[in-house]
Amino acid sequence: MVDQITMPPRAAYSVILTNDFMVILRDHGEIVSVREDADAVLEHLSCTIPGGLKRQRVYVEEVPGGDGFYELKHQYGNLDVVDQCSSHQGGHLMQLVSSEVEDGHG
Repeated sequence: MVDQITMPPRAAYSVILTNDFMVILRDHGEIVSVREDADAVLEHLSCTIPGGLKRQRVYVEEVPGGDGFYELKHQYGNLDVVDQCSSHQGGHLMQLVSSEVEDGHG
């Protein structure tokens, strides 16, 4: 069995911490299904992000470069449900990503 702490569930993603309460996990095309990969993603983030995922929301790009996102709802890193974000919310998340990248934090 692969150790999730030393080896991420996939290699082609980046994490953006937009503030103390949100994580945006950017998909670069390696996820086959967000729903199938969500548990492994949350487990890896729980072990690698300072402070863990206790109060943070996690969003994953539906399509690389697009404005669609899924929200991985969880309790302390344990997945509850995967919800597709509305187009309005997805657009707002893309603005956050863009501002983080422009500010040099992404």
